[in-house]
Amino acid sequence: MVNFKALDYKLLRSKSRHLLAGIKRNVFWRLLMLLLLIIVIWLAGNNQGYVLVVRSPYRVQFSFNFLLILVVLSFLGLHYFLRFILFLRRLPANRRRKKEAHWLKEGNAALIESLHALIDNDFIKAEEAARRAQTLIQNPALEKLGLALTELKINNDARQSNLFK
Repeated sequence: MVNFKALDYKLLRSKSRHLLAGIKRNVFWRLLMLLLLIIVIWLAGNNQGYVLVVRSPYRVQFSFNFLLILVVLSFLGLHYFLRFILFLRRLPANRRRKKEAHWLKEGNAALIESLHALIDNDFIKAEEAARRAQTLIQNPALEKLGLALTELKINNDARQSNLFK
């Protein structure tokens, strides 16, 4: 006999262990970032250096801290620009994937509608829904289902005509 309380307790304990590990990792990274921020602020406050750019006939002088800020911002700008370009390149594939998922969802709904109609002995509605599902999903098995529904409808019509003769 399986002890479900013991299994639930083990599952709860493993989930809490993973949750605790995630919290510890999160606290560790936040403390590390805080320490890094304090070190950067301390170094920037104690830095008296400057950068001199000489291009004849111009001379540009600015602080070393400003140069570091420019380097970091240009790196972040380039990074997010390249991510945006990648997003734009993937946009047609994402749109196609969403459209195919929508077709599949509509096709599955039509197939379920067809099965409900078949259960209710409404062969005409079942055949129409199966054909609509076949045009949306494009599966060879659905063609066989459509043929089987047509044959079933013909057999049912023949049985009904024999019944009322």
